[in-house]
Amino acid sequence: MYRLNTLRLEHSPRSVKFWECCLAVFFEKISLANAVENNQQKQLTLMMGREFGAEHTEFFLDTAFKNYVLANKKHRPAYDFKNLKSVKETIFKCKRTPKAKGGKIPSIIKHQFMVNSSRPLEKPKIAVANTKVLGENILRGMRNDPNMDGSRYNTLYKIFQQTKEEKADVLLFPECFVPIELLDRITWFAVNEQKLVVTGLEHITVGGICYNFIVTILPFEKNGIKDAVVVYRLKNHYSHGEELMIKTNHFKVPKLTTAIYDLFIWRGLYFSPYYCFELADVTHRSLFKGKIDLLIASEWNPDVNYFSNIVESISRDLHVYVAQVNTSQFGDTRITQPSRTEIKDILKLKGGENDTVLTGIIDLKALRAFQREKYISTKDNKLFKPLPPDYPVKYVLKRIKNQTIFK
Repeated sequence: MYRLNTLRLEHSPRSVKFWECCLAVFFEKISLANAVENNQQKQLTLMMGREFGAEHTEFFLDTAFKNYVLANKKHRPAYDFKNLKSVKETIFKCKRTPKAKGGKIPSIIKHQFMVNSSRPLEKPKIAVANTKVLGENILRGMRNDPNMDGSRYNTLYKIFQQTKEEKADVLLFPECFVPIELLDRITWFAVNEQKLVVTGLEHITVGGICYNFIVTILPFEKNGIKDAVVVYRLKNHYSHGEELMIKTNHFKVPKLTTAIYDLFIWRGLYFSPYYCFELADVTHRSLFKGKIDLLIASEWNPDVNYFSNIVESISRDLHVYVAQVNTSQFGDTRITQPSRTEIKDILKLKGGENDTVLTGIIDLKALRAFQREKYISTKDNKLFKPLPPDYPVKYVLKRIKNQTIFK
């Protein structure tokens, strides 16, 4: 069981970065995860202090911030931590909706995280990893016997190097890409190179329950020090095949008491990461209509035809860019824009034995400029398809001004 030692933290011989506190809290929270109700082969679980009504819990980034202050107060001038609220907001700003009413737990909670709002990107370059995620590695991870072969390190560093060479701003990996033991390596890269990274983790089994997390790493620089906010989210919908695999191995499927989705604002890019089978839920995939520029889909999915239709539908129905990253043996990794069929795919690929990255550029300025105008002004614009019905233009204006979406 992993527990933080606050005494040692307070007397840390060096300053501690915020990303280290994020990972430490993650490791502690997951090791202490407990089921609150047994429901046949599923465990209804309160996790990470995100749910309303959870006793003795705290939002994990708030816990990370407390540890960050505790570890660094002897390494910084006292005035650095005089106004803790202000200090926290220079690292991250978090809002949650809907608000609790009468103690009632909402069926869906949406978080908004704003990190590194300076230097907005107009045309971010996105690198998608074309790499194999082997089923045998997923199974080993589920059984708490992760494959730590040297080839996995080599693959990771090869992808890192290519991402640097391509000068990409964003790096995306498939679902179940790495074991949690390698998460610090990915975070280290994101911090040092200031690249936004979204990756899936192999299942983490605690107490017979298999947790499948998607992780978003949002780098920033504060007073010349490179750092990052690390946000992890449990998968809301496990696929049928995934549930079968878990139950076959005598484990159970976690099910949050309420569904949780995240909206991120990083360097002016408004995006939300989804995890494979979550996209099959029509309601869930439509939560951020008008609120995001980019929807990221991290997948391990053999049913490429079905999800290809979903991706194209999302791109046009929500009028967003979609970056889908699947394991290379199944393919259909792509970056799609809400355009006519001939030009909708900025990139699309499948297969290949070598691990590599491909890059595509999305034009946020052009997309938002199109979205803020009525059809009478854009009918001759051949770059994008017309807006869907009842498209909320007020959020487009907020994205243009780099403002918060939630009140």
